[in-house]
Amino acid sequence: MKIYSSPVAPSPRKVIIFIAEKGIENIQVKNLDLGKLEHKTSEYKKIAPNSRVPALELDSGEIILETTAICRYLECIYPEPNMFGSSPMEIAQIEMWYSRVSFELMMPLMHGFRHTHPHMSQLENQNNEFGIAQRELAIKSLRHYDEVIANKDYISCNKFTYADIQMVTSLQFLVRLNKIDICDYSNLDSYINNIASRPSFTA
Repeated sequence: MKIYSSPVAPSPRKVIIFIAEKGIENIQVKNLDLGKLEHKTSEYKKIAPNSRVPALELDSGEIILETTAICRYLECIYPEPNMFGSSPMEIAQIEMWYSRVSFELMMPLMHGFRHTHPHMSQLENQNNEFGIAQRELAIKSLRHYDEVIANKDYISCNKFTYADIQMVTSLQFLVRLNKIDICDYSNLDSYINNIASRPSFTA
């Protein structure tokens, strides 16, 4: 198998962390230089028509796009250590927190960055008012999650799961881009530092 990735993008980083946690060794990593628009080439568009990373190419030639879809596929092939839940309640809890983190934290932070940052003006039809409103919403969510994560090592099921990968990588990447100081949220800061100390996060 081959994973098309990029060391500077958060979505493929989630897959790389997932692979490291699983201890999977038979996946070749092909890094694309996004700054040189290697993900926009006609050759890569044959693999990923949406020009996004990551993309997983199977030995059969079949392609799987989208971060979570790739990780779910790998979970089926390499079920241990379990990252998506082994019981109905675990599966539901991990899916719930993954979805909540995505929509309540990642999305407003992403829109705040895309619609207000000068460097994004060439890539987005920016709506500054919308971006500012989304950033304010993100700050409210950060306050809420700072309380949620207090006295917890993990966001779900008292163990490291895919929901933690989603939460920590998103916060590491998007908080600073919105010029928000994560140190203002001490519980989240401690949680991020604890999770990011795992070997998989430096793989």
